[in-house]
Amino acid sequence: MTWKHLCCIAWTAGALTAAGAGDNLLADRNGGFENGVESWLVDFPDHDFLKGNRSLVSVVPDGGRKHVLKFTLSQTVTDNQGVQALSHPIRVDPSKRYKLTVAARSTGPSGRIYVMGKRWKPGAKKSNTPSNDQVRDAFKGPVLSFAGEKGTAQFSNVRRSWATESVEIPQRDLTDLAYSFWENCDFVVIHLVGIGGKAGEFFVDDVKLEEVGPLGRGPIKKGK
Repeated sequence: MTWKHLCCIAWTAGALTAAGAGDNLLADRNGGFENGVESWLVDFPDHDFLKGNRSLVSVVPDGGRKHVLKFTLSQTVTDNQGVQALSHPIRVDPSKRYKLTVAARSTGPSGRIYVMGKRWKPGAKKSNTPSNDQVRDAFKGPVLSFAGEKGTAQFSNVRRSWATESVEIPQRDLTDLAYSFWENCDFVVIHLVGIGGKAGEFFVDDVKLEEVGPLGRGPIKKGK
């Protein structure tokens, strides 16, 4: 093997290692809703409180945006189960930190936008494209806030006009126990939920999930 070939291999390996940081993990998962609700779970026929969820979800133009996710909520729905869309499981590396970015606006509902860390269910048939029912909760990420709260919000408090906000996952200054829960994650699922506040319409667009670098906290302690 020549020196030129060795250099080429080394460069390629370096490029592959560097790939990931800054990449949008929803680039091919319809984060902009150009393909309707493809790649999003909005139908929950076996869930008593969410059986009507799909009828309250649509993809519409809004202002200068051609395709946005829209939830329509009565006050009863807003006060109770809300309306939601879930991403399919997205593979993550728990030694890394991520950033969820979302554009949204609302005419009433406060909303709750966050991620759940997931791991395989016992006995699940493992694959590169698991379904939502093959994974279970392992970690709850912080709620993305449009009111300036950092990792402590209960609701997203989405504004009446379009705005874009981000939140880091996991949040900083967690306990060792909480970091151990994150270490157990194989995937995350993004939750877009219209809930709380007043009846109205809840709009979401440009959902992105990016790796932003190492966890930045030494070795993560093993959970027991």
